[in-house]
Parts: sequence; structure tokens; C-alpha cells
Amino acid sequence: MHAKKHFPEYCYGLIALLVLIIGVASLQSAARGIVFPLTLRTLFFLLIACSLSILLPCNFETLTRLFLYLGLTGTVISVLTLVGAACSRLGLEWLAFAVDRPNYMYGLPQVVSFFKNPNGLGFFLVFSIAGAIILFALLKKERGESRLLTLLFYLALAVQLFTLILTFSRAAFIALALFVLCFVWFSRRRCCYTPSLVLLSTALFMSKQAFEKGGPGEIVSALFTGRIQLWGEGVNLLLRHPLFGTGLGGWFALTSNELSLHNTYLHVAVELGLVGLIVYLAFIVLFMQGLHRAMNRSLTEPSRYALLSGLYSLSVGLLVHQFFESYLYQGLPLFLLVIIPLQALLREPARLYRLREPVWKGQEAAWFYRRAS
Repeated sequence: MHAKKHFPEYCYGLIALLVLIIGVASLQSAARGIVFPLTLRTLFFLLIACSLSILLPCNFETLTRLFLYLGLTGTVISVLTLVGAACSRLGLEWLAFAVDRPNYMYGLPQVVSFFKNPNGLGFFLVFSIAGAIILFALLKKERGESRLLTLLFYLALAVQLFTLILTFSRAAFIALALFVLCFVWFSRRRCCYTPSLVLLSTALFMSKQAFEKGGPGEIVSALFTGRIQLWGEGVNLLLRHPLFGTGLGGWFALTSNELSLHNTYLHVAVELGLVGLIVYLAFIVLFMQGLHRAMNRSLTEPSRYALLSGLYSLSVGLLVHQFFESYLYQGLPLFLLVIIPLQALLREPARLYRLREPVWKGQEAAWFYRRAS
């Protein structure tokens, strides 16, 4: 029982090491005027992530509610986006911000909704669709088959899938397909099999359309279009600053490039050096190992296993997605800032309540004592 703490010990060392690397990188950066403000903001976000991992009850109920909110938000955003696309086709200006290019491909518009680019919208929809599938699997296990819930799920899934198609985000299609493959594999075809199979077939079919090519070689070439040159510039910058990088924001400051590197791992290496990349990879490896062990411990608990296997499958999809997109627009990768609070799920949830109960009980006893006096 003593080994099951709500926050693994290695996280403290890795976080302290990461803060040190960020500080050294900012001090050595050639663009301190831009790097310093972004560094302070990033350290603030890192502090928030650490605080959430300690203060909030990050248990399975919290994660289930998060998936529900993601599914609802994704559905609402998708409906507004599709209405905006329909208005654009009719020549109306309502919800015009939702459409980026009215006649992008195959006579279909490319949508961005509330996000700055279609890749950002596609990235969010991967979260939203995955959360809806995991939640639907949990509801089937807890309450059995329900026609109303099944109908609502398929409607929400269809709306979000069609919106994802209109983003034409190839990396998002790949991440979603990998999530579905892993989730069906881990669930052993017992939970959410039919909608997952439909989702996988739709994602693979539409990804072929989005690539515009038929052969495997042409598909791979289309996937890397525009990225090879960016990656080459990133490698050259990394060779000039190999150890601690250029500092957070150094890629944009030193190259005057408005585009991100479209590769999170290379982006980390460029801005925090090889030392920062090693720490980032250590976070990922330890988190995935802990999550996999937690899955194995919950084989006899179907709901718990479905939730953990869904989270693991989503992580696999996002880790591959990071090869083609950057999550560094605000400093550190979003995946890292999400991992830190989720560490609480790898331990017994009751550990957090035992940590907080004595404090609340002590305050309550003191309040009653003062009132009695």
C-alpha cells in the first residue's frame, strides 16, 4: 500500500529537471526578448498542471465527466460548423468564421470553426470523438443496451465525423484510426465494437480521399508534403544549439517562420535541446508504462479496464499524431501538461482523499469547538 501514492516520485525529479532545462535554455537563447515572456508563461502553466494533480480529485469519475463534456462540446461545435458551412454554400454570412476555404476539395469547404486552423479543429475532434466512444462503452457496461442512448451516440458521432472530414486533416485521420484500432484490440471485441468498426472504416475511407492519391507511395508523399523542408530547417537549427536548444519560442524568433515545425518531438529538441527531448520522452515512457500496468491490474473490473484502455489507445494515437503536428504554440507540448494531472489515475484514487480528509476534519472539529465555546 505504501508504494501506491497519488503522485509518482519520479515526477518530482523530472519536473524539477525540466524547469532547470527551461531556465538554462532561456538564459542562453539569442532571442531573450521573445523567449523570456514565453518561458514565464510556460512555467506558470506547468505550475497549474502540478497544482491540478494535487488539489483536484483526479479519479475515474472525474475522467468520465471530462469525456462527457468533451463529447458534448465537440457535438455543439460540429453542429455550428456544419451550419456555417451550409450558410457559406447559400451565400449567407452567418457563422462565416467557421469556414476557411469555401471550395477547398471535391467541391467541399474546409472548416476551422473557433480554431485558427483546420489542424487544430481536427486535433480537438479526435479528443471529442474518442471521449464519446469511451463513454458509450462505459454506459453499455453499466446500463446495458439503450436505444435512445445508442441513437444519440450515432447522431453525435456522425456530426463530428463529417466535421472532421471537412477539416481534411490527414494527421487527425491517422490518430483517430490508431485510437480505434487499439481500443478494439484491447477491448477484445466486447465493448463498443460495432460503432468502432464503423468509425474505423469511415476514417480510413475519408483519409484516402483527403490524401487525393491512390498508391501507398503517393499517400506517404502527400502526408509529408511541406513538412520535409520545415524539418530540414529544424535539424539545422538543432545542430547549432544541440544541448539546450534555442529556448521556448526560439524557432519562430530565430527563423522568422510563421509555420510551426509540424513535429512535436523535433520542436522540443530545437527549443529545449537534446536534454529537453530526453526528459520529455522519459515522461511519455514512464506514463505509458504506468498506464499499461494499471490496465493489467483492472482486468477483473470491466468499466475500469474500458476507461484505462480507452485512455491508453487515445495516447497511442496522439503520440503518432505528434510526428506530424506541433503542440508547442503556447510553450510546452500539450501532451506533457495533460500527463502530469493524469498521473493520479495510475495510483489508488482513495490516496488523495486520505491526504485531504484530516485537513477538512480538523477544520470542522475546530469550527464546532469554537461554536460550542
